[in-house]
Amino acid sequence: MADLRPTLHHLNDSQSQRILWLLEELEIPYDLKLHKRVKQRAPPELKETHPLGKAPQLETGDGRVIVESAVIAKYLIETYDKTGKFKGDGNKNDWIRDDELCNLAAASIGPPMIVEVIMTAAVKLTPFFVRPLISLVHKQLHQGYSGPELDAFFKYLDDQLGDQDYFMGSAPGRADFILSFPVDTCTAAGFVELKKYPRVEKWHARCRERPAWKSSLEKGNGYDLSFKNVGS
Repeated sequence: MADLRPTLHHLNDSQSQRILWLLEELEIPYDLKLHKRVKQRAPPELKETHPLGKAPQLETGDGRVIVESAVIAKYLIETYDKTGKFKGDGNKNDWIRDDELCNLAAASIGPPMIVEVIMTAAVKLTPFFVRPLISLVHKQLHQGYSGPELDAFFKYLDDQLGDQDYFMGSAPGRADFILSFPVDTCTAAGFVELKKYPRVEKWHARCRERPAWKSSLEKGNGYDLSFKNVGS
């Protein structure tokens, strides 16, 4: 299995950036197919390799196509990380913690983050004469639901880091790769003030200083989550 050459289907400004980062960390041979958004949506050609037409998609080299970032990351680490560098450094940093944090990223942080994404886009796309009303709805949702929820989750993440460099210990693990996207989204779009969570802020900066992260940005085709292109 480890001699198979995977292919990543990567979409700009998307969660597949974290998989590209992981591939760079693993330092294995892989192929990269870059796809560009069409009017902020995934392009039709992604349906040629998987019926959902989303990214990331990982072709494993043996005829299988894997979707969902957490599953792709698990496959890559289990298949290619033979030294266990990205599997956690023991004690509390085990598979239970890894699964818990990965599920937190999608099932817990995901819903309030998506509310913010949808409402932020809605405000930008709404005709100007009804925009104040949509902005008010957004404000109420943020104050009553998404804001407090995101704050609670980011406080939890801040506490979970403790004195560790990464969520899985001295090196990033699957949870670090998976959490990077919601943290990047919430930060770039202004849903949270990262300085309120000093450990997460330092972790975020530490991840972005890693050579593999920098090379993943160079090999990708854009990673802008700021919403500045919505509606253009």
